[in-house]
Amino acid sequence: MWFISLVLKNVWRRKVRSILTCTSMAVAVCAVISMLGTAEGYERSFAGLYETRSVDLVVVRAGITQRIASNLDEALGERMRKVPGVRAVEPTLIDLVTFEQAQLVAVYVFGLKVDSRLIDKTRLLQGRFVRSGDHRKAMMGNMLARSLGKKAGDTVEIEGEPFEIVGVYDSYNMIEANGAMVPIHELQELMGRHNQVTTFLIFLDDVPDKVAAVERVKQEIEAMRDDRGQTLRLAVQSTQDHVKTMFETQMLKGLAWASSTIALIIGLVSMLNTMMMSIAERIREIATLRAVGWRKRRIVKMIVLESLVLAAVGCAVGVALALPLVEFLSRYSLTSTVVVGRISPEILGKGIGLGILAGVLGSIYPAWIAAQLPPSQALRHE
Repeated sequence: MWFISLVLKNVWRRKVRSILTCTSMAVAVCAVISMLGTAEGYERSFAGLYETRSVDLVVVRAGITQRIASNLDEALGERMRKVPGVRAVEPTLIDLVTFEQAQLVAVYVFGLKVDSRLIDKTRLLQGRFVRSGDHRKAMMGNMLARSLGKKAGDTVEIEGEPFEIVGVYDSYNMIEANGAMVPIHELQELMGRHNQVTTFLIFLDDVPDKVAAVERVKQEIEAMRDDRGQTLRLAVQSTQDHVKTMFETQMLKGLAWASSTIALIIGLVSMLNTMMMSIAERIREIATLRAVGWRKRRIVKMIVLESLVLAAVGCAVGVALALPLVEFLSRYSLTSTVVVGRISPEILGKGIGLGILAGVLGSIYPAWIAAQLPPSQALRHE
């Protein structure tokens, strides 16, 4: 108990320096949690679009970096429906649009068939679903409608064309709630991609060995060839694999880890600087402790614990900052289409763990220096 009290007093008696070090560590941990949480949330939201609707496989053009640029002939859907074990095939066309008046960028617009099961599972808040024969009609997510100040019956411009909002749907999925749905033939016309789709969503029959069925259907679709016997270059993936290998997901993860690494290095350097200055100011104190019988490992333990106290406080403050920051960004117009307002315990654990690790690494060299001080240094130091 006395030892812990000594550690806490050593930290507290240099208040300004300790506060600045904790602040630096808090900013680093906040950055780690916010960036990694954003990347994970985006991936989780995209996966949720498929998993909540029981999609088994996603088909896109092979070799495409950005899946949104995938270009497939809509007629391929009929061939895929004939594959044994396939219950249904849903073609989708995806576009990214900007609503400059509301400062919204990268808003997803989903082109779907009006009788699509993807639309059937959507819960309406206002208006109605799009119907066969509709022209320039759209459904809008509740968060996008709120950001644009729109409701059922209003008009919105998509790709330079006016669309009437016939319905507003509710969704807890960030991407879906911040997006819009239009009949697929309307979006094909706007994008100049007649009879073309971005992806095919495959639904399989319910069988005891679903894993084997997924692999069999995957291989059969990828082996499809055209009339000339050439491969159709189709990439068939499970929903998880599809989302994880998306360019947008990988880019967000890369940026998240790069930013987090820089932030942690700053926190580590700050901790190293603080502990080195602390050792320089306490040479006589530490040497005296060595003179009265403290072993080197006890000196190391004291320095490392002081650093851990600073890191722990910084982590706590960083978590307290990250949670409301991510919530704010999820509601801010410029970032609402990317940031999910929830952070998983796993991401919180990673942020705290990396913060503590930075604290330990920042204390190793100062602790080693302190342990090497000879007892005679207490007599020579003024």
